[in-house]
Amino acid sequence: MMRLLNDPAREPLSNRYILPALEALEDVQRTGDIFFPLDWCHALLDGHHSPQARELVKHFVQQHPHYNPQLMGKLLQAADPLIND
Repeated sequence: MMRLLNDPAREPLSNRYILPALEALEDVQRTGDIFFPLDWCHALLDGHHSPQARELVKHFVQQHPHYNPQLMGKLLQAADPLIND
């Protein structure tokens, strides 16, 4: 369902959800199963291709140098197509 929200035609509007969803990632890990954080990141970022979306993710990564390494790894895995596009 999130894929529809992340359609490139809606991307300028859907970019506003990236940072709040990334900020919620630690809570997602606490309340979900072991696979849910990666699924969350994929659902959030799949379909994004804009420079703005890329910068939002890079900014989050830079602002959280001491972030949980497992969660950061999941985020970077899901963000790889966006960051290295």
